[in-house]
Amino acid sequence: MILGYLLVAGAALFWLGVAAKVAGGRSDTRYKLGPDAPLASVLPELHVVIPARNEAANIGDCLATVRGSDHPNLRVWVVDDDSSDGTGRLAAEAGATVIAGEGGPLPAGWKGKPRALERARAQLPPDAEWIVFLDADVRLHPAALSRIHTYAIAEHVDFVSGFGRLVMGSFWEHVVQPSVGGLIIAGNDLAVINDASRRDKVIANGQLILVRAAAHAAVGGHGAVKDDILDDVGLARAFVTAGFRVRVLFLRELFSCRMYTGFRELWLGWTKNLYPGMEFKRSAVVGVMALVLTEFVAPYVVFGAALLAGAWTLAACAGALLLLIHAVRAWMDRIFNQPLAYGLLQPLGAMVLLGLVLDSVRRTRSGTRQWKGRTY
Repeated sequence: MILGYLLVAGAALFWLGVAAKVAGGRSDTRYKLGPDAPLASVLPELHVVIPARNEAANIGDCLATVRGSDHPNLRVWVVDDDSSDGTGRLAAEAGATVIAGEGGPLPAGWKGKPRALERARAQLPPDAEWIVFLDADVRLHPAALSRIHTYAIAEHVDFVSGFGRLVMGSFWEHVVQPSVGGLIIAGNDLAVINDASRRDKVIANGQLILVRAAAHAAVGGHGAVKDDILDDVGLARAFVTAGFRVRVLFLRELFSCRMYTGFRELWLGWTKNLYPGMEFKRSAVVGVMALVLTEFVAPYVVFGAALLAGAWTLAACAGALLLLIHAVRAWMDRIFNQPLAYGLLQPLGAMVLLGLVLDSVRRTRSGTRQWKGRTY
């Protein structure tokens, strides 16, 4: 009984803390950039580099949003990473300069995306000043590239990345993605990420990264993270370690991304990334699992057990906690324009998240992580 009350009290403090953090984040504009941000009168050429492996379903729409950009000076490159679905042909038809795949297996020591981006760097003209690496599943606001580029120049920043708007379509995306995304955002405060003195806390989002070409070359390009499954995080830390300025921003108004389109893709994607994202630390895995169980699952267990045992006071306390949890979740869903009904399935999302963490550990240790037809 006492344990039940302690769990309820601890979870209540946690969820009140979540609400306070969200409220504070909404009022903090230091790391937010939107379409109304300043625009430079003159912008140098920006090279847009899109790595694409079997992205026929995405590449056309992605390039359409790039073409719709108000940036006055763009050159667009697509790296066709040995696609088998006509990605390269579609990119060429859309007007991009296509860099063909190498064919055959990856060179020893390389992951697929870093290799594709490093090959692109070798093709850029020697006088290239700025590069933006863009995933094929990203959709840009017309002002995105111009405002991010202006920001980098005005703030004398060498590396800019950020978090966009998460798009979800299928049932499992709506159930699972908020749990995983919430876990990542909760553990990565923007003020901490942007503190250059805390290099181990710096992260980035590979969906969109803008770099000063000279700084990128100075750290060794993507060759510096050639064997890193989280090449975006590794690249950001390489920049900081070399003394270059990195900024990670809230860019929800400037781009969106639908990361996965169904349960299988979602499972393979997150099991590839979660354990590396915890830096392969068992303590981090234990901590995440304890957090999910105590704050996302235990309140429902306590409520049900109290009802069955006739412990009406505890049941009332646990019931009030569940109302708080779903009120906070509904408020967050309203902020991010997500359907409210899926918030009721939050415990299911939490349980799937636990499965993803455990399977990510298993796949990493056994060398069976898979993505885009490759096993890592």
